[in-house]
Amino acid sequence: MSKERTELGKLIEAGLEEAIAYERGETTGARVTRRRVTARSAKVAPPPEYEATDIQRIRGRMDLSQPVFADALGVSAPTVRAWEQGKRVPDPPARRLLQIAENSPAVFMKNVRPMKTGGARIHAEGPATGPNSGKQGASPRAKRPK
Repeated sequence: MSKERTELGKLIEAGLEEAIAYERGETTGARVTRRRVTARSAKVAPPPEYEATDIQRIRGRMDLSQPVFADALGVSAPTVRAWEQGKRVPDPPARRLLQIAENSPAVFMKNVRPMKTGGARIHAEGPATGPNSGKQGASPRAKRPK
């Protein structure tokens, strides 16, 4: 039985190594089976509810001003302000984006770029550093394409 486990372990290890090499583009010709995901075969969990303090925490963790956070979410700064004051609640698409910001800040921050003014550097996982870090105030808003 121990010999069977050893052989099985070797097969599993070889299969995993082949899968990793394929994903890296190091091998070709591997047989890959992809299945279409449909409403009949999957259930998508609804986005979580967010309290005002949750939204403040998410934004604070990325050290973004309300206007920059709003631009990243595709909403207005007054909307983010209303959420953070508990006057309004985010709709489901905004809650999904908040979930991404909370769980994968690096993905969320990919479109947030510092301006070339020598300001703070942007870090997806922690606070900003630089000459303007720690200062409160309105950040310049990125121009949106018309």
